[in-house]
Amino acid sequence: MKLSAMRFVLIFCFLFSLLFTLTLFANTPYYTYTLGVGNNIVRIQDAFEPFEKLIFDTSSVSDIFWKFGKLYLADTQNAVVVVFDMGSRTYSYIGEGQLLNPEGIYVDDNGNVYVADSWGQSVYKFSNDGELLLTITKPESPIYGKSNDFIPLKVAADKRGNIYVVCQGVTNGLAVFNSEGRFLSFFGANTPKVTLRMVLQRLVFTESQKAQLLRIRPPSPTSLAIDSVNSVWTVTQGLFEDAIKRFNVAGVNVYPSLAVSDVNFIDIALDSLGNVYALSTNGMIYTYDLLGNLIFAFGGQSFYENRLGLFRTPAAITVSEDGKIFVLDKEDGSVVVLRPTKFGSLVLKGVHYYNQGMYMESEQIWREIKQMNSAFALTYRVLGNVEFKKENYSTAFEYFRLAQDSKGYSDAFWYIRNQWIQRIVGPIFVLVVAIALFDLIRTVLIRQGIIQKGERRKKLKDNWILRQIKYTILFLKNPFDGVYELKKHNSISFVTGIILYLILYLENILIRLIGSPLFFGFGAKRIDFLNLFVDTYRLFFLFVLGNFLVSEISEGEGRFKDIFIGTIVSFLPYILFSVPIALITNILTLNESFIYTFSMQVIWGWSLILLFIVIAQIHNFSFGETVKNILLTIFAMILITILIAIVSILVREEISFFTSVFEELIFRAKVR
Repeated sequence: MKLSAMRFVLIFCFLFSLLFTLTLFANTPYYTYTLGVGNNIVRIQDAFEPFEKLIFDTSSVSDIFWKFGKLYLADTQNAVVVVFDMGSRTYSYIGEGQLLNPEGIYVDDNGNVYVADSWGQSVYKFSNDGELLLTITKPESPIYGKSNDFIPLKVAADKRGNIYVVCQGVTNGLAVFNSEGRFLSFFGANTPKVTLRMVLQRLVFTESQKAQLLRIRPPSPTSLAIDSVNSVWTVTQGLFEDAIKRFNVAGVNVYPSLAVSDVNFIDIALDSLGNVYALSTNGMIYTYDLLGNLIFAFGGQSFYENRLGLFRTPAAITVSEDGKIFVLDKEDGSVVVLRPTKFGSLVLKGVHYYNQGMYMESEQIWREIKQMNSAFALTYRVLGNVEFKKENYSTAFEYFRLAQDSKGYSDAFWYIRNQWIQRIVGPIFVLVVAIALFDLIRTVLIRQGIIQKGERRKKLKDNWILRQIKYTILFLKNPFDGVYELKKHNSISFVTGIILYLILYLENILIRLIGSPLFFGFGAKRIDFLNLFVDTYRLFFLFVLGNFLVSEISEGEGRFKDIFIGTIVSFLPYILFSVPIALITNILTLNESFIYTFSMQVIWGWSLILLFIVIAQIHNFSFGETVKNILLTIFAMILITILIAIVSILVREEISFFTSVFEELIFRAKVR
């Protein structure tokens, strides 16, 4: 009876938890994600929920903008700006009979309406009651360029009255005009991407071939926005980590690179708290804070269902003062309104406090967020700062570790290390004094003959292992003698070389396990053994094989065994000292990172010098011949890599071909 009752309770609890989970995540037709612990994308409860779809008497709207409780729409079908009052649900119109194809729209703090008209090739400024105040056409300034067309797509204005325009095909950045419509300059241009292919083409091609290449041009900004402190923001479709930019007055981008982004961003908006909303062509909305941290990612696309919250052709986004998001669906000219949930409002408010450095004021908010969702990584960073302010350094250290915040982790560890040093200084001093007294007493007693001095241990018998170790270490003391012993007397066996290669791989594993996350990354202990194996031996394999092939052609004296063993013993400094240095990193902070950096530079420099000497001695080359041999080896390594890539592609294609043939035969056999 008791067993049945317990089973009933367990089933009830399971069903209740399942119902709660479904209720938590079933309010929207899309999922919401964020950056979780370990920098993994995790699903969280909804931050925004769709609650209304606005339908207008038009099927073609290109842009929207929210200001003062009104939604402004660039109606390209009727060539007018529609002003929709959300409170009274009434309409008014601006630019009737004056606009041809309004593409972009912006409203400043004075209520003035700016319209980018692509067909009219003009930018118009209207008052809030529709009076035309200013018309901007193509600048005659030579700075603008005669070959540049003036086809405005997006427009914005700052508090000084300067007007920023995104022009179709203009890659110099935003065209900037003063309040009177005079062209000033270009602003906020993207930088061109230079690929390895382009570099190789310019190195190999003749001058006539170079002239036929298209000049490298940066992409033109796709859209723009201006925040409350007059900073200009741009978003560029086709870019990834630097798709969103925030420019200071000097035109320098001060926004960090994005860890999570999308190459299909088409519009950008900012809320009253300074959070950034980027809209992608796939219907996803990404929310970032002022530091480039991903807060939310949600939304989606739907071609077959008309579900509230999903979009067919998303085109523009704007945000109201109370945090509502308006998204334009260009497919039917409708606007979907999304409002923040309790969880979303709480997180956005907490992020605002965090960006302002108000950690203590936001503590209760973030603790509530942690109770609602413990996967939110930013929670641990904020709570780490809170505990750090309270001087609870051990707790802060743990929070920063979960958040993978290197700076906070380092700062908290600095205080923990100081406290630890203060605790052990006294005992260490007592221990040193005790050892010194013991040694002094022992010395006196030996001199008086009261105790006998211990005999030295006999030397260990010479054996194969000791000989291998002896001649391997000889490479560190005198690489010239080491190579001589290797070539003339085969002092180091092939087995020893294989063991050294194996030790190198095992050390690379151990380093990731015992090293500080400040220097090896917080995810270093999550080891992909196969990839690490390939990374460890890839260059060694290419170098040994390439050097052997080149040396055979250039009459080098070295055997394959000599090159194989000589290469790995050249990296004995790394094999001997990398693990101790990795251990030392556990007592270092970022302020002492130069100790680790300098040590590794010495080790790699030492190893490369040994490699140069070993190659020269193995092949009996002069200095110039050795340099030539190593350069040819590098070239051979590149050729081998290309050959392996080609072979792997061909093998993959062959496998794919035979697989498709086999599947076709099976299908035909089933049909018969």
